[in-house]
Amino acid sequence: MTQKLLLVDFENVQQVDLSRLHDNTNIIIFVGASQKAIPIELVTSAQHLGSRVEWQKVEGNGSNALDFHIACHLGRVLEKSPQVHCTVLSKDKGFDPLLRQLNKIGLKCQRINSLLELDPKSAPADDPSYKRVVEVLGKSEKKTRPRKLKTLSQHISSIFQKNIAQKDIDRIIDMLFANKMISETNNTISYAF
Repeated sequence: MTQKLLLVDFENVQQVDLSRLHDNTNIIIFVGASQKAIPIELVTSAQHLGSRVEWQKVEGNGSNALDFHIACHLGRVLEKSPQVHCTVLSKDKGFDPLLRQLNKIGLKCQRINSLLELDPKSAPADDPSYKRVVEVLGKSEKKTRPRKLKTLSQHISSIFQKNIAQKDIDRIIDMLFANKMISETNNTISYAF
């Protein structure tokens, strides 16, 4: 079975459901210097995976500091074990040129916005809340749709008259990414519908 490595940009993606991962996947969670808290649900699910999970606290702040740590670690891993399939969990498309280059030279790398993308059938398009959001966004003029994740989150909240939990909003956004309905480049959302 092919060995897999998941590199998590925890500054960028906090919704991490480790139960979705197969037994052949090791995980490294990169935590930024200014991040002071990690959800207990993530810690307890990581404990069940034992030595398959490693935490990397990035020292120092700065633009893209955590991204450079991930890129460096990715290079070190692939130099020693070129057969490992590497996945970067981040909504930051800044990784894409590097990953394209690595794939071009025969390595196996990808970036995903959500763990739902590893198993798209687990992102059910028949979820009523998800369907409602797609319906409302689909009826909107393309130029008036939210262009930032924060404004998309606020827009989804307003669709449900602010009567929806943030975790449900995040799940809907993850489903939009997983079902390739939206993508993000340079912190700007694009719509595929």
